[in-house]
Amino acid sequence: MENLSKMHNKETLQFGLISALASILIFVVIYVLGAEYFMSPMVWVSSYLLPIVFAVWGGIAAKKKSAGFLSYREALKVSFGVLVITGFLSTVFSYFIFNILDVAFAESVKQLSIEKTMEFMEKFKVPDTEIDKAIDGMIKQDMFSIGSLLKSYAYACILYFLEALIIAAIVKKKKPEIEF
Repeated sequence: MENLSKMHNKETLQFGLISALASILIFVVIYVLGAEYFMSPMVWVSSYLLPIVFAVWGGIAAKKKSAGFLSYREALKVSFGVLVITGFLSTVFSYFIFNILDVAFAESVKQLSIEKTMEFMEKFKVPDTEIDKAIDGMIKQDMFSIGSLLKSYAYACILYFLEALIIAAIVKKKKPEIEF
């Protein structure tokens, strides 16, 4: 059982790092294209789905290395681990881009975020006083501070766990009990 657990740790790390690298590469492409692309819904959907694909892939790889069987618990550990590694490394990279490499890009993204929020609120006929209050809060907030990014990562980990529960239920395959 010890070797089996180590093997799953290897799969978790391997697919977590590959997923993080893919996420970071997508982030770099979006960064090069500009802040307008950073705010695109398609970008968010793809960056949300990519880690899920790698978590499933990691679970399947762990199952293959376990003679085609993987307990729910082990599947959960692998899939959640892949998601957590991806999220953490992506968060670190985001901090680097927004706070060290290109602070102006962070300001552009923040400005576009404020504009999109205003458009959305006006579209749904939110009173001007509420819009002003929301926009003032966004202006005062440092969206890309280490605290804000870590808080977002913590909330993401809750979502990752829920996703991992579903992935584990799909990927698991119980070893049949031998009848005498």
